[in-house]
Amino acid sequence: MSNYKKDSTTMFDIVCAVIFVLIIFVYFYSFQGDILGMTQYSWSDHQTHYDRLTGGIIFTLIACGISALSALVFTLPAKVRAFHYMPAMVLSGMVTGSTVDGAGHASISWGLIIFALFLLAIYPYAANKLQKYRWLYSYTRDGSSYVTVWWYNILIMALLSVLMYGMGNTDRTLHTRLAVERLCHEGKYKEALEYGIPKYDHDEGLTMWRAYALAKLNDGKKMQMGERLFNYNIHNAKANLLPRNGVEPHSLLRDCYPVWQVLGFVPRDVNETSEKYLARELRRGTARSAAKDYLLCTYLMKKDLPSFAKELVKYYSDNKSPLPQHYAEALLIYKNGRNTSHIDRLDSLTVDAATIADYYDFQYMLHERKSMKEKTSDLKDNYFGTYWYYYFKK
Repeated sequence: MSNYKKDSTTMFDIVCAVIFVLIIFVYFYSFQGDILGMTQYSWSDHQTHYDRLTGGIIFTLIACGISALSALVFTLPAKVRAFHYMPAMVLSGMVTGSTVDGAGHASISWGLIIFALFLLAIYPYAANKLQKYRWLYSYTRDGSSYVTVWWYNILIMALLSVLMYGMGNTDRTLHTRLAVERLCHEGKYKEALEYGIPKYDHDEGLTMWRAYALAKLNDGKKMQMGERLFNYNIHNAKANLLPRNGVEPHSLLRDCYPVWQVLGFVPRDVNETSEKYLARELRRGTARSAAKDYLLCTYLMKKDLPSFAKELVKYYSDNKSPLPQHYAEALLIYKNGRNTSHIDRLDSLTVDAATIADYYDFQYMLHERKSMKEKTSDLKDNYFGTYWYYYFKK
């Protein structure tokens, strides 16, 4: 009987330890790796960067050490042996619970720290109490209690995992933004653009990095920003595509040098409006070709169609290839809404017949006599991903 119990609990301890290691490693490497990268970058004053694989291994080893120490100090009954992992999982949840403010500073809330310290403080008391409950030690030869041991501990591991995940940062938009930024830094631009679809997650930083990935995917004929930027949910009409000091958007994992590199210059004053310094550098001829699309898309995001049209003729009136899709869509709105005779060469910009037909269909749907809720739903289902939907949405 004693050998049966010893063999059973030994096998259980091994399996439980393997499950714990897998949970912790996946948690630190996959789910919270980018959050830890953001935290380290912020707390090191932007001097060091986090490696997800190395960090995942180190944190897993630390968690195993904490759990081994708990098992050494407290001899818990087999039915609740998984409680040895509680301190490590509570600490894991706490260190991954950091949030970020509008200036890019990461911090862990005092509420989360106090909650974690409270759980760690009551753990020794609870462990001592559990050692005294005799019913937790019962075994039978037929193995029924052994099955109960498994179910008890599986339930405990599940509850501790939920606690750990709940304590960590679960902001989906922030996770999406960090993953897109990381993929951009790794040069995986296609993966970055596919990440988070079709969740429609959005904030200014996410828009900035998606625009950067589109700028890097130049197909040799036209920049992808004018083709696909509004396929994503844009944060708001005041959003920026380029970094600013102390406010959104900014980088959370590394510096913003790649963004400036694709433009070919770094502005002297990043707090100046991006339209001003983009237009200035384009006039001087010091900016790369991506700068014109950044300028045009900035005007589109801010719904400044007159300025957009004036700049569009400078770069596309002599271009024999079709206009990028969003530029064509915006041009239709502008031409159908006002007198455009004051802009030279605007008539040289043509839009294909299919886009014109889609625009009139959009206008018909926009002015249908339906409830606002029904109309909004129909427009989103049929025209999300066009500049028309972005421009007219409430």
